[in-house]
Amino acid sequence: MRHGEKNGSNPVGPVRVLRVIARLNIGGPAIQAVSLTRELDRGPFRSLLVCGDVEPHEGDMSYLALEQGVRPQRIEGLGREISPLKDIRVLYRILGVIHRFRPHIIHTHTAKAGTLGRAAGILWNLSHPWGWRVRLVHTFHGHVFHSYFGRIKTGVFLGIERFLGWFTDRIVVISRAQKNDICERYGIVPPRKARVVCLGFDLSGFAGGTPEQDRAARRDLLSREDAGDAFLVGFVGRLAPVKHPGMLLAAAARLKERGLIPEFRFVIVGDGELRAAMERETRKQGLSEYVIYAGWRRRMAPVYRALNAVALTSLNEGTPVCLIEAMAAGRPVAATAVGGVPDLLGGVEEDLGNGVKRAERGLLIRSGDDLALAHALACLRDRGPGIAASTTRARDYALSTFGMERLVSDVKGLYREVMEGP
Repeated sequence: MRHGEKNGSNPVGPVRVLRVIARLNIGGPAIQAVSLTRELDRGPFRSLLVCGDVEPHEGDMSYLALEQGVRPQRIEGLGREISPLKDIRVLYRILGVIHRFRPHIIHTHTAKAGTLGRAAGILWNLSHPWGWRVRLVHTFHGHVFHSYFGRIKTGVFLGIERFLGWFTDRIVVISRAQKNDICERYGIVPPRKARVVCLGFDLSGFAGGTPEQDRAARRDLLSREDAGDAFLVGFVGRLAPVKHPGMLLAAAARLKERGLIPEFRFVIVGDGELRAAMERETRKQGLSEYVIYAGWRRRMAPVYRALNAVALTSLNEGTPVCLIEAMAAGRPVAATAVGGVPDLLGGVEEDLGNGVKRAERGLLIRSGDDLALAHALACLRDRGPGIAASTTRARDYALSTFGMERLVSDVKGLYREVMEGP
């Protein structure tokens, strides 16, 4: 216990926050972890970011930390895969970080880091009953309770999360739908412990842009490909089973059957374990001329400027960053109605048939329904009734709701609540 800190009292001096994430792979969790570490390392807060290593085929966002002046402390073995022996070593390494940094709050992001980070915090509190009690906060950016594992493995993870929930001071969820999942559907924690904190980003570079900039971005994204006036549909994200990217290829095949494929190009922005299988399927379906694998891109604003629309095909989601970015860039979206996506796109205004519904801010489709996705993409290309208005509403909503300033304010309030609570 440091000078001026007493068990059960507020600390003297800055509140120290230890932020733990499994890895800085491309995606919303890494952006949030880096940005919050930067923003909450001044004034009344001091922050330390701890992470593991990015795996092969995953895009690495470590460059973002360097650009923002954040120097993460890396812990060997803290990654995505589960390995009991390695995980025990990681647990003790995190305990070592706690001993040196003496955090008031441990805030974990993603499932693996949430388990090991909170377990280390629990062990620290149990072994230091007369010292300062470390508060535990965990953010569910999504969850692994369906569409990831089999029933037995999922049941084990649910049991672990419910156990950890007993010791966690606050659970952060990023949408109302996710709060319902965590509190009601899966019973991880009671509602009194959960707080909805929407994601936040610097979206200033996504809004605006001239037609000349859009054309230049299109040429850069397509490289030597000449798509003419084709309607560019983008998929942005990991090529992993839960993202179900094969659904986009199946929708492209449906458009080919209807003779519409020459009017489209499909740009896959990302990489992952399914890429080789997807490339084989692309060739098998005779779609090589229409599907472009662009890999990971560091600068995403030009990517969205190049695209005409964005499709999301996931089986399970929290609040997908690619949709927020596309909306901020004024690009129409079609997305499976899973997780926090319906919250993001708003209430349904019109049933367009064939499994497609027009919501306030985009098109919602049934999960796994490639025919519905093909119909939705045709609607976006044709700029059907209400599409322009919903796209404008989506842009305004994204820019006003998902700003970084609002996120930082919400998290500061959360930390004050946690520190003042029992």
